[in-house]
Amino acid sequence: MTRKLIFPILPLPLAVLACNIPSATIAATPTPVSSSPLPSLPTGTLQLPPTPTFTTAPTLSPIPYTPVPGGLTLDMLKNATYHTPFYDRTITLVNGVYSEGSNPVTYSVQMLGVYAFGDLNGDGKDDAVVILAENGGGSGVFESLVIMVNQAGAPHQAGDAQLGDRVQIKSVGISAASAHLDMLVQGPNQAMCCPSQPETQSYWLIGNGLWLMRLSTTVGDTERVIIVDSPAIWSTVSNPFTIEGSVSIVPFENTLAYRLYKIDGTKVNESTLTVTPTTGMAGTFSQNFNLSSAGITDWIILQFVDTSAADGSTISLGSVILKAH
Repeated sequence: MTRKLIFPILPLPLAVLACNIPSATIAATPTPVSSSPLPSLPTGTLQLPPTPTFTTAPTLSPIPYTPVPGGLTLDMLKNATYHTPFYDRTITLVNGVYSEGSNPVTYSVQMLGVYAFGDLNGDGKDDAVVILAENGGGSGVFESLVIMVNQAGAPHQAGDAQLGDRVQIKSVGISAASAHLDMLVQGPNQAMCCPSQPETQSYWLIGNGLWLMRLSTTVGDTERVIIVDSPAIWSTVSNPFTIEGSVSIVPFENTLAYRLYKIDGTKVNESTLTVTPTTGMAGTFSQNFNLSSAGITDWIILQFVDTSAADGSTISLGSVILKAH
């Protein structure tokens, strides 16, 4: 069964579909009108997430948490109000549980026992990551990551991401202003009941959205990873500029997809690029971009994605955030 990853993007039309040529020139797009201006990214407060390597992903073991005076607590999270990602409802948990109907229950939500506390938005206050599991009366149990930020000492939902049906969340953690998940998902042709493929994901709060910035899966003994080697993350770039990166395993037909977004979620461009095999099973890639005709002079996010030819799921994803000048 196909496993889908939901990215936090707005359903706006593509500005232009770039050709698979050495230089991707992006055409101008209208700027969406917003009733509230997009806040500037924090300066000097957000730390960079650790750079991934091609070694086996570390186990994200829970770290004993010492409550911060005036900070969020587990009891607050278990009795907070949430917007549920899969069924699009607003519910309030009572001791970690919500249900509608009886014998049988028609809809239920449970906060799972994997969660983490830490600063995700650079304001010096502890926020939280929780996992919600939704069930609509059938066999599916749909799990989501939910970010709860500390807003005047109370939990406030700042972002969420759907993780899948009956995936197993082994652990969650917060470090370097990003949320990390260690989980098991269904591999190609695997029954929904029994996920066994290791996967790690990392999310950042950027602008007004939650972004998936890194995803890796382990097939056999090999971790599938995409790394953007240059420019460095948070760099300022001038047109035209070149993105260079590497992969631990060359993708199917030597092809990666890429997507370019503004940080308000607008997809500006998407296309593909070619990976050059190097030593062993690894490879490298290089792609030129030119945003001058689009008039973009703000933060952009570039995602590079390897997709399974077997079931369309995401095998690996690497990202970079840059300031276009």
